[in-house]
Amino acid sequence: MPKDLAFVVALWVGQTWIHQHGTYSPILGVTSAERDSGKSTLMGVIAFLVRRSLLSVGVSAAALYRSIEKWNPTFVVDEADDAFVDNPDLRQVINSGWTRGQGVMRCDPDTNEPRRFPTFCPKAIALKGKKMPDTMLSRTIFIEMKRRLRSEKVDHFRHLDDAGFARMRSQLARWAQDCGEPLGLAQPAQPEGFMNRTASNWQLMFAIADSLGEEVVARARTIAQQIAGVTDMASAGVALLQDIKTMFEASTLDHLTSKTIISNLAADPEKPWAEWSRGRPITEKGVAALLHEYRIVSRTVGQKGYAAKGYRRADFKDAWQRYLTPEAEETVGGPDSDILPSNRRSPCHDSIFDEKTAVDATDCRRQKNGHFFSEINAVDVSTGKTSEMAPSVPDCVGDSLDIPSFLQVANRKVPYHPDRQCPLGPGGEGDSLDDLK
Repeated sequence: MPKDLAFVVALWVGQTWIHQHGTYSPILGVTSAERDSGKSTLMGVIAFLVRRSLLSVGVSAAALYRSIEKWNPTFVVDEADDAFVDNPDLRQVINSGWTRGQGVMRCDPDTNEPRRFPTFCPKAIALKGKKMPDTMLSRTIFIEMKRRLRSEKVDHFRHLDDAGFARMRSQLARWAQDCGEPLGLAQPAQPEGFMNRTASNWQLMFAIADSLGEEVVARARTIAQQIAGVTDMASAGVALLQDIKTMFEASTLDHLTSKTIISNLAADPEKPWAEWSRGRPITEKGVAALLHEYRIVSRTVGQKGYAAKGYRRADFKDAWQRYLTPEAEETVGGPDSDILPSNRRSPCHDSIFDEKTAVDATDCRRQKNGHFFSEINAVDVSTGKTSEMAPSVPDCVGDSLDIPSFLQVANRKVPYHPDRQCPLGPGGEGDSLDDLK
């Protein structure tokens, strides 16, 4: 997994903790070309770090919107390869949940009365490829993983919660308490070309990055441009506009006949036009139907004696400017593709806790919470209760923290300032809710 994409995951995890202060909720899409590429491992790590995690293998539309209403969780959905195939109901629920205040109308099965169910919540979805409708693609930030080489050594993840994860959640909870509201109000600068839904997807994550220092500001925007550049969000109409634009660029004429367009479209076997309808090439009528949505209609073009039905270059200019993405400038140096080293300090074991303490803490939390991860993080489906506050260290674990006196002040508020770095994770100098206790 490239380090730059790991950084984006960290920003998205932070966003889940201040989600209630945001307006938009981008989906984190974890994908790979083939199996055994680490998707489930990443989803397991994410489930231990996000706010109110609810880890599931697949999900139905009804279960999704009812869970959101009952628990307001962060959904971590693995193995969603075919979840959206011929499933418009699930697509509607997920798409509506991208914007605060949206919901779906459904009849209550007990009363048969219509009810509105809220759908706004963070969602991480893992699947092979990008088997999503284009309306979902534009709402998703993709993390593309690769199968590792034999020479690439990584540590094995046991999918166990421990004291290191608990402390990181505690620090995230404290950070959210101090910085969440002002970050939700921030209007960060957007990279060139970011507008509409693309800009909204990154708004809160850019705000988080901007609070972490100047180096992070530039890095976040560079990575965002790389991710947005490889995400295929083109509909059939936009793809047709692009292909016709390419034809005009290769021609010196100010018009193209319909027959010329059809001939060029069908000549490329790797594009959908060659087998557009039941294995047959797209027709002039098919092209006209797609272009009609952009108010582009065919007319008689060409010189007298050679006139035929076709399209003028001038008729496309407005659609090209509005719907085609400008060609991005080539990034110097390319994306950061270094694999995370296996000798890094493990994020699951805080240096404050020794190994025995971490294992004992895991056992105590497991006994207390059953199969859920921790009090601060999980939704207990048997009781429907959640906890926003970090649990104190279990009685069976000795607390070796030497808490400074300046941290022993209840409800200490840290005012947000753009020049102040809000610490994230056990490596920072910031305090956590456990420290306050």
